[in-house]
Amino acid sequence: MADEPLAKQLATLRGLLDDVDARLTRAPVLPAGLEDLKTSVDTLRTNMWAILSAGQGAQAPVRVERLKLRRAIDGIKAVRASLTGQGGGTLHPEHIELQLLARELASDIGKLR
Repeated sequence: MADEPLAKQLATLRGLLDDVDARLTRAPVLPAGLEDLKTSVDTLRTNMWAILSAGQGAQAPVRVERLKLRRAIDGIKAVRASLTGQGGGTLHPEHIELQLLARELASDIGKLR
């Protein structure tokens, strides 16, 4: 599939996703891996939206990157709000992973300044 033209890959992917969608509506229980698929599809959707919104031209990659950054910022704000809001304070393993990644990211950004 990796050697196929992108347009053909997109058509194949759409067919696969349509098939998965139809099968999910008939599934008696949630299948293993569904949450991972949801995350991947959401990321793909966001990236496609960013690419389509950015348009063409020399500045398009910059606009895509900024849209992705804005999405990440919004996600981090939502995590922070859930931690500091009413009923917050429950620590999950993902919080620790996010904390470590945030420290590394802050260091990497600091090197660019």
